[in-house]
Amino acid sequence: MANLKEIRTRISSVSSTKKITSAMKMVSAAKFKKAQNGLIKFRPFNEKIHQLVEGLFSLKSKDSNLYFSKRKDLRRIAIVLITSNNSMCGAFNANIIKTAIQTHKSIQQRYNNVEVVFFCLGKKGEEVLKRNKLKVVQVNPAYIDKPKIDYTRELFDSLFAQYKQGKIDRIEIVSNKFKNAATQIQVVDTLLPIPKAKTVTSKNINNPIIEPEPIALLSKLLPYYLINKLHSAILESSAAEHGARMTAMHQATENASTLLNNLILDYNKVRQAAITNEILEIVSGANAQKE
Repeated sequence: MANLKEIRTRISSVSSTKKITSAMKMVSAAKFKKAQNGLIKFRPFNEKIHQLVEGLFSLKSKDSNLYFSKRKDLRRIAIVLITSNNSMCGAFNANIIKTAIQTHKSIQQRYNNVEVVFFCLGKKGEEVLKRNKLKVVQVNPAYIDKPKIDYTRELFDSLFAQYKQGKIDRIEIVSNKFKNAATQIQVVDTLLPIPKAKTVTSKNINNPIIEPEPIALLSKLLPYYLINKLHSAILESSAAEHGARMTAMHQATENASTLLNNLILDYNKVRQAAITNEILEIVSGANAQKE
């Protein structure tokens, strides 16, 4: 068993760690609350935009081919991977990076001679993918660190310009969807071309009166729809990240408390044993003098 000095050193170290993890938990809780409130406020608006656009999918506008048509000869596919800039958030980054690599392998197996390039929002994803020798385009870390619609618009404009010019033939988003503080769902969603998975009739949007005409509205809405879809993924990932970090720091604090209690118990046992040995030595010495 370790001596008293070693146990005291370990107790001091664990106590310091517990203070750090406890402080990080409180900071993460505050950030999580803010991110969750932002997401809750954005979700109804985003759902209405999606509902309206999906209700107009059957219409053919002058931009329909650009947004909806799948390209036959795929040469380059972009994957927008959303991770975090910082660690200590459990398996948050590991799970989504694993999903992104599996998506990359799936694309390469399905299509021959297709180049896959990653646009990484978050330093952690960028670091791992570069170590795996995958092609990565660096994105401003502030886009995910402090999500703003202006940042998302800048990123979307860059991606859409390359898509429009034919430099990119398809864009996928790989991100964590927020479920609760302890649970994240890994999602792979196609940004462009817009998938027509759902058949929505005009009844689903309450037969709105649209002026001057629905086709003009659809043409105006499509870029807005895509920006909101990308921004929604960023907000979902941000809330999931802070929730995962808060949960991880809570668990770390609980583990530190358990370890600290065990160390204090060991310290008391060793100290008691040392005191008992000293008493035995004194008694033995006293008895020897009497003899």
